[in-house]
Amino acid sequence: VKAHLPFPSFCYILTVHPSLGHIDIIEDPISNLYQPPVPHLLREILQTVDLSTRCSFYARVIYQRSKLNSLLLVEQREIWLVVTDVTLQVQNENGANLPKTMLVCVSSSCVLSPEVQEALSEATPHSFLFRDALRDQGRIVCVERTVLLLQESRLGVASCASSCELTDSVRLDELNPFTQENSICSVQGTIVGVDESTAFSWPTCDLCGNGRLEQRPEDRGTFFCGDCSRLVTSPLLRRHLQVFVDCPSRPQCTVRVKLLQSSISSLLRFAACGDGTYEVKSVLGKEVESLNCFVQSITTHPASCAGLEEIELLQAGRACVEPAHCRRDL
Repeated sequence: VKAHLPFPSFCYILTVHPSLGHIDIIEDPISNLYQPPVPHLLREILQTVDLSTRCSFYARVIYQRSKLNSLLLVEQREIWLVVTDVTLQVQNENGANLPKTMLVCVSSSCVLSPEVQEALSEATPHSFLFRDALRDQGRIVCVERTVLLLQESRLGVASCASSCELTDSVRLDELNPFTQENSICSVQGTIVGVDESTAFSWPTCDLCGNGRLEQRPEDRGTFFCGDCSRLVTSPLLRRHLQVFVDCPSRPQCTVRVKLLQSSISSLLRFAACGDGTYEVKSVLGKEVESLNCFVQSITTHPASCAGLEEIELLQAGRACVEPAHCRRDL
């Protein structure tokens, strides 16, 4: 009698006892019941109807972000990885509604090898094999049974991986009505306002970048860096600036963008007054072009609003993308 039973909902996780000095490996044949994971293209995964399945795929990590929680230790925090492959970057009419990137949540229960941790700590993009990740509630989650393997370290990489390699620069979806929180997008438009209540600046050490400098009256107000244990005679000024952008792709939405230092410097380059301050009107009307942003919040009630933060994508050979160009139309 053949019984069609559902797949078991449990999994045995084995580990080596730390006190064992030597381990004998028994070469048992692989059971016929075992089905190795089959990597799929990201486009195929996004088009899958079943939302509660396990999946394996090759993808390039282009941005990562830790889900901060001050109550948790660093090793207990989630990591958000934004990934893509050639099937999402190069889409035809049949895939016009698919995003160009996908969010992968690496939970604290997912054990990462030292090789993978080192790769993720670098400011360059890497391609990984995500094996046995869980697709749940429309997102990809790496849990305790998920394995991440650095693609460059694998010999004889499958044709699926080689065919998904990106050769051109990564393109992002433009901010649109379907943009979701915790995704990344591209923003362009005209600056129509500045959040003056959150604008401020502070001095930093010109050697180590420490932003917690002490001002010593006994040294005529010179700043002192506790990290370098030295006086800072030429501190670097860093700024916090959020602007409101009128985006053609979201005409009825209030879009607020927290800018990177490079974009702030470019924006304020010729806007300084004689006393070192800046007039708000000096930045109004300037255009921002192709800002790469992380979507922090999306609200639709009582008004349509989007809170964005400009980010730097991981790029080969350098740590960040070119600063956003700001100009005023003549």
